[in-house]
Amino acid sequence: MIKNILATLLVFLIITSCFKKDEMIPAHEPGDLTTVVIPMTKYYSNQVYFNLERNEMTGINDREVFDLNFDCTDTSTIIRLNTANFARAGVTNFENLEDVMDTTGLNWLFDGSSGNIDSLAIDGWINIVGDDTTYSNKIFVINRGFSSLGIQLGLIKVKFTQLKSNKYYFTYSNMDNSGLVAAVVEKNNLHLYTQYSFVSGIAEQIEPLETDWDLLFTTYTTMLYTTEGDAYPYLVNGVLQKYNKANVAFDTTLMFNDITIADTALLDFSYSFDKIGYNWKKLIGDVNTGNVSYEINVNYNYIVKDRNSFYYKLRFVNFYKIISTDPLIVEKGYPTFEYQLL
Repeated sequence: MIKNILATLLVFLIITSCFKKDEMIPAHEPGDLTTVVIPMTKYYSNQVYFNLERNEMTGINDREVFDLNFDCTDTSTIIRLNTANFARAGVTNFENLEDVMDTTGLNWLFDGSSGNIDSLAIDGWINIVGDDTTYSNKIFVINRGFSSLGIQLGLIKVKFTQLKSNKYYFTYSNMDNSGLVAAVVEKNNLHLYTQYSFVSGIAEQIEPLETDWDLLFTTYTTMLYTTEGDAYPYLVNGVLQKYNKANVAFDTTLMFNDITIADTALLDFSYSFDKIGYNWKKLIGDVNTGNVSYEINVNYNYIVKDRNSFYYKLRFVNFYKIISTDPLIVEKGYPTFEYQLL
């Protein structure tokens, strides 16, 4: 009998040792329900970084002040466009900047809003196999997109030439070969990305410290689909989560006020940048006439797991700021959400 019990215990220990251990969540009390208004403004010109733990906007910048995001991870070669401006890129067959005079035949690509590295517009500029690194030397043409007022920001042609000692090297110019610049962007491991502007010719840390933010409120480019199923790029305004650090689940079945830490075990979490995205609001009216408004999907619940393994429940409650009460005048571009530490 004792042998049978010991054998059963041994089998149980072997089986359970194969299971992934649950992550330890620091002991804490649930937080208070907090309401936050984000000032994107009516033309969605602001990008706003938010830290859930500190209940603080840790960075606000005009979306037009940079063009490229350079990944600061030690081994990364990723270069992202500023999708807030509807930027896109096409690669040419030329290796000399002065040989590219127009955009004829270019296949324009956008960065995918999920953040997947397989959907980057600037791709293939570097190839690393073991200890061997080679460069395509192909010229990219970057359409910088549009300002928040709809003004075209222009074209730039770029050649990415080297990544050495944690520094990106590239040259660029205007399409008529004027304004030639040799640029260097150095990785900063305190940040996820370093930004670069073709206008100022400066690399800047516009993005806050990696430890200082969870959510980014911004316009961004995503793919929508026609009724026939054809994909087309579109500029939307919404929320992106911190790249590969924040983890988000979406739910419409639970009552927001009733959600507890126990419910997180039943939800599917994702690292996709746009898991929160823009669908927490819906467009009402006719876009052709301009007579439109936004209505909030208040039954859309989001659970955010931050870098410290704390869970927060979050939902949106408004998209407008009251300018006047008599008569009632409101202004769009002020996402309002409420959230609580579970």
